[in-house]
Amino acid sequence: MCTSPLVAELIAGAISMGIGGFLASQAEHDHYQYLQNQTAAWVIRSCAGEMEREVEEVLGPVGVGERTCKAVAKVLREAGGEEGGTPEQRQRDEKTGGGLRWSKDVGLTAFLLKFEQGLEEVPTSRLYISPFTIRLGYLIGGLIPLFTYFFIPQASTVLVYLCVVTGAVLLVFGAIKAQVTGAYTSNSTLGVWKGIAWGAVSTLLVGGLAAGAAFVIVKALEGGGE
Repeated sequence: MCTSPLVAELIAGAISMGIGGFLASQAEHDHYQYLQNQTAAWVIRSCAGEMEREVEEVLGPVGVGERTCKAVAKVLREAGGEEGGTPEQRQRDEKTGGGLRWSKDVGLTAFLLKFEQGLEEVPTSRLYISPFTIRLGYLIGGLIPLFTYFFIPQASTVLVYLCVVTGAVLLVFGAIKAQVTGAYTSNSTLGVWKGIAWGAVSTLLVGGLAAGAAFVIVKALEGGGE
């Protein structure tokens, strides 16, 4: 069986996945920068009372009193130097190392972005690490089952071995995932080992159903094309 088209398709898929990962990370990075500038401008324009109410909306539900929230708002505003200046000054001083006064990691702007809007800044390195990881994972994940095609020319026989290898990989992955995330091992009704076993079996079932559905759809399309 000729494997060149499969390898070419795998490489093309890895490249497209990597580009998609880069664009997604870049969009997230640009979106954060935009919201940071917008929030900084809003904080500078707003009065102290409005900022105190914003802080209270974040900390109040977790039991922080009104007086403490006012003190926190005051300290954050002073730490971030947001009682004066403009967002343009903040950006300029951040680039030139202007110190704590315009630091993007402290102050009300950073507080509201992280705890009110639930946003984290995307590091520049992630723009390159993320697509590389996605591309490598896609490539390796596709090559593992594809290896059987290099040694067995009969496609029907390869399919059987492929199902066995993929099933084993899903079982191992599911067990490791259950152990690392604690999704099932923390369940006292199952126990640790039963939880790991259930994590492995559930991953195998989900992967098997997905593969079976894909196989049926392809067969149906091939039959319709004839």
